[in-house]
Amino acid sequence: MLDIQNTKGDFKYKISKVGVSNVIYPVTLKNKKGIAVFTVGNISMSVSLERDLKGANMSRLPILLSEFGENTLEIEDIKKDIKILLLAMVKKMESRDGYFEMEFDFFLKKKAPISAAEGILPYKCKINGSLHLNSSDEYDFILSVEVPVTTLCPCSKAISQYSAHNQRGYVQVSLRYNGLMFIEDIIELVESSASCDIYPILKRTDEKYVTEKAYENPRFVEDMVRLVAEKLDEDHRVSWFEISSRHLESIHAHDAFASIEINK
Repeated sequence: MLDIQNTKGDFKYKISKVGVSNVIYPVTLKNKKGIAVFTVGNISMSVSLERDLKGANMSRLPILLSEFGENTLEIEDIKKDIKILLLAMVKKMESRDGYFEMEFDFFLKKKAPISAAEGILPYKCKINGSLHLNSSDEYDFILSVEVPVTTLCPCSKAISQYSAHNQRGYVQVSLRYNGLMFIEDIIELVESSASCDIYPILKRTDEKYVTEKAYENPRFVEDMVRLVAEKLDEDHRVSWFEISSRHLESIHAHDAFASIEINK
């Protein structure tokens, strides 16, 4: 059959990225304990296209996913495995540049602080990987994790006789790192910096605990990004990070936000 997309020609431009997006695919990740976490990824895969080629064989891209697991994309070491996938992608597509993005929810079992009632909490995550085949084979990988937290306003606590307003906040951490790092490491780091954690299930004894803990650990949005930045800066595995925190203000009609970016 005639294959139009593989037509050779003298086209004016090289294409930086061409591929498929919004590919919904089952994914299995290993958590820090080595237990499989099942989720669904929204995936984008693309490659560069030289100027002498009319088109890319895009059907090869989703087919590639099936080669990395039985009915699911299997990932153990996220950074290492995405590089392997990218190497396979550029080889199959006969390209020198490959790009892989995936958004997914990472589900984590979590116990309430007093009653130990257990539930599952989702954390929004994103992977950005790119590979450029040259003399040094440049590989770039960024892992992003969004962690929901409770924050209590220090100003409100200082000026009020009876209470202080609090809100739910969302802290997103994006980082480049060396070696092995788990999503749980990032979650734990953020939650330990907040006024209090968010829990999937709370009994009355738990509500008392989280209310009092938040009251004793007030945090501005500025505090959140600074505290998380300090811990990431001390982690020798991390070479670059960006932190943003957004608080859904409970007594204002607007949100508050702050961000920090550090290249170590």
